Amino acid sequence: MGILTRATRNIARRKTRALLVIVALSLALAMIVSIPPSITASQEATQKTIDNLTTAAKIVASTVNMAATQMDCNLPLTLRTDAGPYHNETTFERPLMNITEYSNLTYVQHVTYVVPVLEQRAYDWPYTVYGVPLDDATLLSSYPILLPANITAGRNLQAGDSGVVVLHERIANHFGVAVGETVNIFGRDFEVVGIEGQEALNTTYATMSLSDAQAITNTTGQASTFIVFADSVDNVYAVKEQIVGAYPKLTVTIAQTLLNQVYQMQRQTNEQLQQAHETMNQIESTGIVEMGIITIADSAIILFIMLYTVRERTKEIGTLKALGASNTTILGQFMLEGVLLSLIAGIVGIVIGIFGATSLANILLPQPITQTGIGITTSGSGTWGGSGSLTAASISVTITPELMLFGLGFSVLLGALGSLYPAWRAARIRPAEAMRYE
Repeated sequence: MGILTRATRNIARRKTRALLVIVALSLALAMIVSIPPSITASQEATQKTIDNLTTAAKIVASTVNMAATQMDCNLPLTLRTDAGPYHNETTFERPLMNITEYSNLTYVQHVTYVVPVLEQRAYDWPYTVYGVPLDDATLLSSYPILLPANITAGRNLQAGDSGVVVLHERIANHFGVAVGETVNIFGRDFEVVGIEGQEALNTTYATMSLSDAQAITNTTGQASTFIVFADSVDNVYAVKEQIVGAYPKLTVTIAQTLLNQVYQMQRQTNEQLQQAHETMNQIESTGIVEMGIITIADSAIILFIMLYTVRERTKEIGTLKALGASNTTILGQFMLEGVLLSLIAGIVGIVIGIFGATSLANILLPQPITQTGIGITTSGSGTWGGSGSLTAASISVTITPELMLFGLGFSVLLGALGSLYPAWRAARIRPAEAMRYE
């Protein structure tokens, strides 16, 4: 009778023990084949979160920075008692400024753009004509916040536009006009190319080119506000001080709330990126430690089971030796039993891993993180950004054929190594001692 046949029969004779060993080993092997792809999937998910967080944070930071670097420079309001169509209304009015007189604003250190805009209130109905320069395409693409933000019909203003207007929807409704139609503003007809939707904070503007606004209000060469953009949020205060120093009469308004939010968002994003990197490292280290523990446990199970088997079958070993079995035969038989048990457990473990890898991954490893809620909210003249929050995410794991073969080979190797010492002890037993063993 060959050693393979004897090994198979010995396993079959002890069904309960063999079944318990196979169950324990197969679960351990299922974990081993599930952990590597779980680490990869978790790290890929976390890395995707890091990439998305970094990209989205840059977009939000760019937009918020743009608004946070904006400063409005104008003269203090004055009281006017002869306002209105009949010159009998009292109101506060923004004095106009000659654009040429303030040309040196462009030379202030850390200033990227100086944009003159004109706001003139209409008295036939409460809306404001808003003129913005449309002759510089680079300016408009770099600072889109200069234009209406919520176009609900038609299009926005573009570089080179003249004789056209974007109306707030309240103005359009008041005059009963739609996109493509003509509206008369301050005695001149304009084509309506876009409608700006109603929001909580936006102003009732009829937005057009600065030159058109100056022409219809007889204010050529003048502006009510200079919008100054600094090159960085870090230089806003320095720019403000230089402007006030050069033009003491000007009132310079900065977006303090946005500045604070920029700094807060930067801190939050850095903390989230650090948390994501720590999660990646934790996933890898946890997986490695778990694989080490499982490998040691597997080897220990095989070692102790085979040692117990050798002790239990000492008389059988003596009989085999008395019948002429060599030490090599005894060694091979016991090692083969351990290998067969591990091979069966490896096959069962791979099957468990195929169907349960995802569940095992979410149990064994720290869950990767995903980022939600990052975005930009623009309302009227205000723009806000947020870096969102990080939440745990489940992953989906697939075991590849290569990993199945690795798991099977690893299982056989563990069986061989775990059985080596017990088999060696069995081979060294002397027949006379074995026959006396009770």
